[in-house]
Amino acid sequence: MGKILVVDDERDVETLIMQRFRRAVRAGELEFLFAHDGQEALETLRAQPDIDMVLSDINMPGMDGLTLLDHLPQVNADIRAVMVSAYGDLGNVRAAMNRGAFDFIIKPIDFGDLEATIHKTLEACRAVRRLRDALQETRTAEAASRAQAARLRRVLDGSPIGVSIITEAGELLYSNQRCTDLFGVPAEAMQQCCSPTLFRHVQERLPDRPPGAVPAADEIHFLRKDGRTVWMAMSVDRTTYENQPVFIVWLYDITERKVQAEALRSAKDSAEQALADLERMQSDLIRAEKMAVIAQLIAAVAHEINTPVGIALTAATHLQTASEAIIMTFNGGQLRKSDFQDYVGTASEVSTLLVANIERAAALIQSLKLVTEGKANSPRSRVGLRDYLSDIVLAVQVQASAAGHQLSLDCPDGLALDTYPGALTEVLLALLTNAFAHAFDQAPAAADIGADAGYGMLEDATARRPGGKVTVSVRMLEEDRVELRVSDNGRGIPADIRPRLFQPFTTTRRGAGSMGLGLYAVFNLVTGKLGGEIDIDSELGCGTSVVLRLPLDAP
Repeated sequence: MGKILVVDDERDVETLIMQRFRRAVRAGELEFLFAHDGQEALETLRAQPDIDMVLSDINMPGMDGLTLLDHLPQVNADIRAVMVSAYGDLGNVRAAMNRGAFDFIIKPIDFGDLEATIHKTLEACRAVRRLRDALQETRTAEAASRAQAARLRRVLDGSPIGVSIITEAGELLYSNQRCTDLFGVPAEAMQQCCSPTLFRHVQERLPDRPPGAVPAADEIHFLRKDGRTVWMAMSVDRTTYENQPVFIVWLYDITERKVQAEALRSAKDSAEQALADLERMQSDLIRAEKMAVIAQLIAAVAHEINTPVGIALTAATHLQTASEAIIMTFNGGQLRKSDFQDYVGTASEVSTLLVANIERAAALIQSLKLVTEGKANSPRSRVGLRDYLSDIVLAVQVQASAAGHQLSLDCPDGLALDTYPGALTEVLLALLTNAFAHAFDQAPAAADIGADAGYGMLEDATARRPGGKVTVSVRMLEEDRVELRVSDNGRGIPADIRPRLFQPFTTTRRGAGSMGLGLYAVFNLVTGKLGGEIDIDSELGCGTSVVLRLPLDAP
């Protein structure tokens, strides 16, 4: 029967282990004791010295698993410890092996692997104890040494653990069958092929350790002649054999475990690379959508500028012609009062027309400048909110998608934000363009930026409202914040879409070219660079409001 002490601060572990091994416990094959930290485990070990094995978590309150390992040799030198640690905590696992741990198990625990490890560890404990008993017997009676040595060899040859005995001069005295199997050479070739390697590892890990010190443990690998690399967990004891000091080297095959760990590591690296590629693709798609929106706005504003510029050019040409005519009349001495009065009236009307259209063109150019310079990485500055939003509204309302709809601004005077205007411009352009592109019926040629799945295409014709209204409103909140709301009286957002609005690639118009990245990008800008919050309030058939709560001073 194997007696096992389980040390874990999670009390549910006791229930799981007793449930898993209930048959072995009932049959008397296994007996489990439980402790919840290292100190309680040491008290149990002192009270019950016949415990064969310790199964301990590394991370525990009070005395942790690594500290417990340091105390085990003083309590019971024959006991073998198997440590439990989460994958990725290889530093603690390595530290545990260096402090004398026999094996380790990765969380979450695979009970099949745990059962196999328990049986192997118990078998190793029995083999180690049999070996120690045999070595002790050789010290008690020199006459019985040959018989005991033969029995020892039989025990070791049947052990699942490779065992070698090396003198302090590096001479290999003994290797069991498992050891020769691990190195892939016959027993007679061990001294020449493998003894130098083992002795080098012993010297590197046990430079000046006195007799009776805590055994060292580490991992080594060996390239066999057949080209296969074998990984082994190595533990070294210093003792006396045949009246001379020797090193006993214990070798446990962990090649399969290392291969599995490497496969898991490769899978993790592949998954991380795939995630990085996906994030880079999302970034590229978002950038492409932003450029598409800006290009549409620039084209619309440039088209609108042609009208006042054309009128101004026509008026200026007319004024030039009238001026040339009045000059010729004056030079000919035929200028009459009525002619001069007509010219003055014409000049006054044309001047008024010129000023009005030039001012209109200047306003459009200012909005175009705002759009072209409004990049997310623009520097932080202080902006007057009403004038800033007026330029945004002017730039957006000339789009073809806004034709037939009403865009209004409700913002009190005196509000100013110390923020990133470029990032805020991108957010507002995306929200306004979304509203005109998705909330209302669109002409077949209207641009579809595909930024938002929230304004999905509804088949119910009664829900469609041509000639809609979009409002940008601002109000002051408490705690030095403002609320900026973009509202429309359009079709609203379907209930099944609302929980996923800010997730990437969420759209109901993928077939129309929408990628569903607009609100994802807006969410990241608002909650990240602008340091604010974003919510959406929508009811099917009753419109949608996108609410931004922004600090007066961005972080």
